[in-house]
Amino acid sequence: MGDLLRLTRTELRRLRWRRAVLLLVAAAIVIPGLVWATSVWSTRPYSDAEIQRAREQALSQPGFERDVARCERHPHRYGADSAADCEEQMVTSWSGLYRQRLSVAREVRGNGPGVVVTVAVLMLLAGATFAGADWASGSMSNQLLFDPRRTAVWVAKAVAVGLGATVVALVSQLLYWAGIYLVAAQRGIDPPAALRDDVAWLIARGSFVVALAAVGGFALTMLFRSTVATLGLLFAVAVAGTFAVAVLPLGGNNERYMVHANVNAVVSGQHVYWREPPEECFDRRTGGPVRLDGESARAFDERCSGRQVLSVWGGLGYLAVPTLLGLGLSIGSFRRRDVP
Repeated sequence: MGDLLRLTRTELRRLRWRRAVLLLVAAAIVIPGLVWATSVWSTRPYSDAEIQRAREQALSQPGFERDVARCERHPHRYGADSAADCEEQMVTSWSGLYRQRLSVAREVRGNGPGVVVTVAVLMLLAGATFAGADWASGSMSNQLLFDPRRTAVWVAKAVAVGLGATVVALVSQLLYWAGIYLVAAQRGIDPPAALRDDVAWLIARGSFVVALAAVGGFALTMLFRSTVATLGLLFAVAVAGTFAVAVLPLGGNNERYMVHANVNAVVSGQHVYWREPPEECFDRRTGGPVRLDGESARAFDERCSGRQVLSVWGGLGYLAVPTLLGLGLSIGSFRRRDVP
C-alpha cells in the first residue's frame, strides 16, 4: 500500500505539470464561469425606467383594458395567479417584458447538468492526453524501469487521474453554485431550502461522473496507446452509436439505451423520456381510450401516457458494463503487451 501511495503521488505531480492537462483544467473552470455569467445576464431584472416605459406603452394601446377585464374573469387562462395580478400580467404580455427571473430550480434542471457534462468531456480529454503523451514520447518504458510492477503503475496513474478530475469537478461546481446563490441573494430571491439538497446531490453525482469519464479516457488510451484512437472511438459511440440505437427494433424504448439518456439519469437523478403508448390503450377506429375493468383515470394515465422515467440506478447499470469491460481490457493489455 505504501508503494502504491508513493506511485500515486508521483503520478499526481506528473499530472500537475502536464501543460495540456493544465489547459483543460483551466477550461473546466472558465467555461462554467461563462455559463454562470450568461445565466446571470439573461435573468437580470428590468430597471424601474424600463418597467415604467413598458407600462405606459401597454396602457396606451387600444384593447389593453379589454384584455385586462377578460383576464380578471379567468386569470389562470392568462397565466395570472389571481385577478389582482392581471394588469401586471397584461403589461408583460403587451410590452414584451418576458425576461425570466433567476431560478435555482431551473438551474438544477438545466445549466447545472450542462456544466457537469462539459467538465466531464474536458476531464476525459485530460485523462486521454495524460496517458497518450507517455506512449507518444516513449517515456512509458522508462517509467517501468523504476517500477516494473505494471498493474501497480496502471492503478497509480488511474487513481491520480480520478482524484485530479474529482477535485476539478468539485471546485468548478462549487464556484458555479456559490455564484448562483450569491446573485440570488443580491436580487432578493430566497430559494427553497429543499433545493440545497438537490444541489448537493447534483454536485456529488456530477463529480462521480467526471471522475468516471477521466478514468475511462485514460483506460482507453492505455489500451489503444493513442489519444487519437480514443477520441475516434468516443466520437463513433456518441454519434454513430446514437443513430444505430435509434433504428433498432426496441419497441419504441430506444432512448432508454442511448448514452446521453443514461448519463443524464446519473447526473440529474433521473431522466424522463417519452415513448409511443401501447396500442391496446386506444381504440383503433375512434382513437378513444380503452380502460381495463375497474381502472381509474389516474391508473390509465400512468399505463398509457408514454412517460418513462430512467432512474439513477438504471443509468449506473448501463454505464457500469462498458466501463468495467474497458478497465479490464486496459489492465490486461498493459500487463501482457510489450512496451516499446
